[in-house]
Amino acid sequence: MKRLGLLCGAAVLTFTGALPPVAAAAQPAPQPSAPPSGSHGDMFSDVLHGEGLVQTKHGPVRVAIQNGDATKVTDTALTVRSSDGFTRTWQLPKDLKVYAKRQAIQPSDIKPGTELTVAGTAPAEKSATWTAKRVIVRTPSQPSGPNS
Repeated sequence: MKRLGLLCGAAVLTFTGALPPVAAAAQPAPQPSAPPSGSHGDMFSDVLHGEGLVQTKHGPVRVAIQNGDATKVTDTALTVRSSDGFTRTWQLPKDLKVYAKRQAIQPSDIKPGTELTVAGTAPAEKSATWTAKRVIVRTPSQPSGPNS
């Protein structure tokens, strides 16, 4: 179970850009107790929202992930509502990466009602800005998560 947690953490960190893919690959793969059910995105399909603290060479960084529907979209911000009602507004930096069906798209292609996964950095203080680093647009039959 501990290895699965490490692998999931490495996946989120790689997805948000806080951990290079080589470092994530260095973790030993856990031996599953049951056969995999599909894509790697399945491991995040039940995650509504969450955050964690990651130690980087530049110091600790808070990272966050959220699955839900876009409720408001502007050139600089994206508001997402998870299925439990939790809502967060993410700032959209100029270097934001947005993907749909594994293809890069423009942030302006996100419309209210779009199902998506957002991963990024969390502020040190509660009142500070949440910054999206990656957005994955999902289709209704597609599982949520960074590798979808």
